[in-house]
Amino acid sequence: MKRDYFKLQSTIAEYFSELSQEELKKEIFPKHPDIFNAVAEVREYGITWQYKRAVEAFGVNDRMFFFESNLGKQYTGNPRYIYERMLERYPDFTYVWCYSGAENIPGEPMIVSRGSGEYYKLLAQSRFIINNTTFPLWYHRPETFYFQTWHGTPFKRLHWDLTSRPVERRSTPEFYVKSTCWDALLSPNAFSTKTFKSAFRYDGEILEYGYPANDIFFDNKRYSKKRKQIREKLGIIDDSPVFLYAPTWRDGKHIGNAMFEFDLMLDPEQFLKHAPKDSVLLIRSHHMSSSDGKLERLKGRVIDVSGWDDAIELMCASDVLITDYSSIVFDWYCSRKPVIYFVPDYEKYVGPMRGSYFDLFELNAGPICKTQAELFNELGKAAQIKHSSYGDFYSTFCASHDGTASDRVIDYLLSK
Repeated sequence: MKRDYFKLQSTIAEYFSELSQEELKKEIFPKHPDIFNAVAEVREYGITWQYKRAVEAFGVNDRMFFFESNLGKQYTGNPRYIYERMLERYPDFTYVWCYSGAENIPGEPMIVSRGSGEYYKLLAQSRFIINNTTFPLWYHRPETFYFQTWHGTPFKRLHWDLTSRPVERRSTPEFYVKSTCWDALLSPNAFSTKTFKSAFRYDGEILEYGYPANDIFFDNKRYSKKRKQIREKLGIIDDSPVFLYAPTWRDGKHIGNAMFEFDLMLDPEQFLKHAPKDSVLLIRSHHMSSSDGKLERLKGRVIDVSGWDDAIELMCASDVLITDYSSIVFDWYCSRKPVIYFVPDYEKYVGPMRGSYFDLFELNAGPICKTQAELFNELGKAAQIKHSSYGDFYSTFCASHDGTASDRVIDYLLSK
């Protein structure tokens, strides 16, 4: 059966032999992505010569795990927390991290730079490759198991679900091909499972295990220790209310190389004037947003934490989240701490710019503010809330989480 499949692929590729890769992307992919995929695999698009050479030279190490998060820029997310739990359970395995930051990763893994020769060599040798975005490689060798953890529950529409856009601008050939090669995809809840299937056109295995990154919110001792540690690192040595402002990136402000211009949208000084006494405001731009030059003047009780690798650590240290359309909010709900939505561009964003899967105003999961005045009015009330239930919303989006997602993932991977 497999032989017949590859024969069919070769036949399809031969039929389109006169079309270049760019012509295939433009003319075939938008309406027939599966045909594009068949041709791309036969022609070996997106497989570097370094990876091909490594596959020829090295076998697969069954005890080697390769981790990457946010394009290798950060030590964070589900890959981080799967890795740290694996270190506790299986310290003798071989671990690789693609990472270009300054964090001291525990366990002394091999560290490689994304796209380097060593990167592709170890990627080819690893039995398991684990990511929360995508690898630059379009296809991986069949002996390797690609586990995609993703990040967050989607609020803003993704890829093929961007129905407000022309079909050729909904997804990309690179992402579509890579997503068809995931051997399993992690989901935090039933809503995400359904959404991932439509947004990615993904028909592979989906594990509705919850997210390992959120395990800490269900372990009081671990959470309290992390909260104290991060607040001390930030210079917060008292019980000051800490607000974490974490907006997402904006499609309309693309500045190249998968980066978008950061728009602060609020006045930090005015924020602190209206916040409870001694409040601290942490500002974290999205890893796909460039805040260079935008936050240089911040000082005192306004702290730029955009360079902080792990958002979960910042969530532990904070008391109130202020966000917009970012999927960070669904991880935050696991903490049961209050959230405020600040959405001054709501109509534009959920309309022509991006679109959303549901209406924030129907969720009843926290106050929604369209102006700074509305936001400032909510600060004092939110700071007094220590525990929020969120009712049906919590049941819908957080019920899969119980503090043991990491172990479920690890047991699943080792069963392979």
